[in-house]
Amino acid sequence: MWTTTKTTKYGVAVYNWRGETRYGLILEIGETVQILEECAGWYRGFSTKNRAVKGIFPSSYIHLKPCKIDNEGLFESVIPLEDPVVREVTLVLREWGGIWKRLYVERETYKFNTLRKVMRELLEWRRQLLAGTLTTDQTRELKLRIINKVDWGNRYITQVAN
Repeated sequence: MWTTTKTTKYGVAVYNWRGETRYGLILEIGETVQILEECAGWYRGFSTKNRAVKGIFPSSYIHLKPCKIDNEGLFESVIPLEDPVVREVTLVLREWGGIWKRLYVERETYKFNTLRKVMRELLEWRRQLLAGTLTTDQTRELKLRIINKVDWGNRYITQVAN
């Protein structure tokens, strides 16, 4: 029997899932989901990139993330408690990944390698932030470096697209 989740509300897909069951919700690695109900190893909810499509997916495919719940109930909103810079760099890397793949297919070797280098730097810096081992000053400095690199990368992506 499906029960409404009280604290299990937000997560990220750690595997691709093709939704190969009735009412299955197709998920890609890294996609964030809002969870509405749970039942025997399954969740029912929706992807945050398309809130209109609801479906079920295996709970073992989801890594739960801390969140804040406003207006609990029918009109609740779930707000991730991630650091905004970590969240932004995650979204940027996901977006750039598609562009990076296109550069590979189009055999744009120089642009492909340049973007790969920047993405690897951002991944490493994101890992350092998530590890939580930096001092306050180191964290502030690293966040500024990340923001500057994302700005540079967005300008580069704009040039690559044209």
